[in-house]
Amino acid sequence: MKTSKVILNMNTLLKKALMRKAKNEGMNLSTVLNIAARAYVGDRLKITALDKDIDEGLEDIRRGRTISQEDLFKKLGF
Repeated sequence: MKTSKVILNMNTLLKKALMRKAKNEGMNLSTVLNIAARAYVGDRLKITALDKDIDEGLEDIRRGRTISQEDLFKKLGF
């Protein structure tokens, strides 16, 4: 299998915790990230961290709790 390098930024404490957990489960960081990437591409991993925020935003739109871009810029002083 052909591979390529990936460079990414990650919180240092998160990286250490991820590496520690991977090691405890007999894997390395590369293996964990490859497993996660394959699961995500294969629709077996759903990123749900923003679901609540998106749902709340859609509810705001449904209830008319929005302002125009122009009003927002005025409010922010632009």
